[in-house]
Amino acid sequence: MKDRPNIMFALVVIAVGVVLLLNNLGQTDINIFAYWPLLIIIWGLQSLLTGSRNAGAIGLSLFIIILGVVLQARSLGFLTINIVRILEIFFPLFLIIIGISLLTGRLHTGRGTTAFLGGVERGKSGAWQLESEAYLAFMGGIDLDLSTAVLPEGETVLDLTAIMGGIDVRVPADLPVSADGFAILGGVEFFGKGSGGIIGSTRNEQNTAETQGKLLKIQARAIMGGIDLKRI
Repeated sequence: MKDRPNIMFALVVIAVGVVLLLNNLGQTDINIFAYWPLLIIIWGLQSLLTGSRNAGAIGLSLFIIILGVVLQARSLGFLTINIVRILEIFFPLFLIIIGISLLTGRLHTGRGTTAFLGGVERGKSGAWQLESEAYLAFMGGIDLDLSTAVLPEGETVLDLTAIMGGIDVRVPADLPVSADGFAILGGVEFFGKGSGGIIGSTRNEQNTAETQGKLLKIQARAIMGGIDLKRI
């Protein structure tokens, strides 16, 4: 349901308005500011239900939900742990989740190409063989033109990671594509629709309804970087 995030936001606004109205009428005495971590929990649930199915994105969504629950318990007095201690615990966990996400991509594809402080281009010099592979742009750039690529039958997986760098992928108009991605302080855009900001995730499928031949599967993550998937 594409409008679910907007509906959830609208329901939160309505709930806040109702509570404030009841408080002003003397019917309730609820300190609404004590429940601000619920926004973090709702954000995590929204990302989990509507975002990417990428393992890293799911892990981040669960991380956000747990962080929100801990902060809510602290705000209501059920926990006495201070904010500094919470950060000392959750920041390393955050890094562990990111590291596992990066590792699983390489293990899944079996091949890897890295652009470190430089650039990698595929497809501008003629036909080339596309295979399942992990691409990492670390403070560099990667440009993949699939219009000249020869794809094998079945599923081809591209695991894309941009860390303070960028990855651009151009896909033929008729090629079936299933794409999942998430971004942390960056952006991921699939065919003109994307997600970004502090933490965001997105997914997009095109021409996959009756796929029996070739299928391009994209797993993308951008950390202070950007990934752009477009049709040509």
